[in-house]
Amino acid sequence: MQDHFAYAAGRIRSACDLPALLAAAFAGLELVERATSALADRSPSYATALNEASDAWWALSRAPSLRRLEEAEPTESIATFSLLVTQALVVATSRAVDPADRVACLQAARHAGRVHDALC
Repeated sequence: MQDHFAYAAGRIRSACDLPALLAAAFAGLELVERATSALADRSPSYATALNEASDAWWALSRAPSLRRLEEAEPTESIATFSLLVTQALVVATSRAVDPADRVACLQAARHAGRVHDALC
């Protein structure tokens, strides 16, 4: 998870204009929401943090200067990226030693592949 935070922080620090900064912050809030969701699954005491992260994401989503993409573009981008993730998971399966890792990777690859199929 630290790698994700470092990447998101780098994007925020390197943003050169308001739309880029908003896009980086938006992606950062998605990461915060995902991370606090994992915490809230382990302990209900983190539910407030998860709710605030979600509220922050929704609040920023209404910013007029946040770059908006045409509907077709994100669909294609998501489909292409989900296919890349599927391929990475298949490679990870071949490198995994633990059978439980293999099963998890194959199951995730199957679902990621279905995302691609559903969008194409």
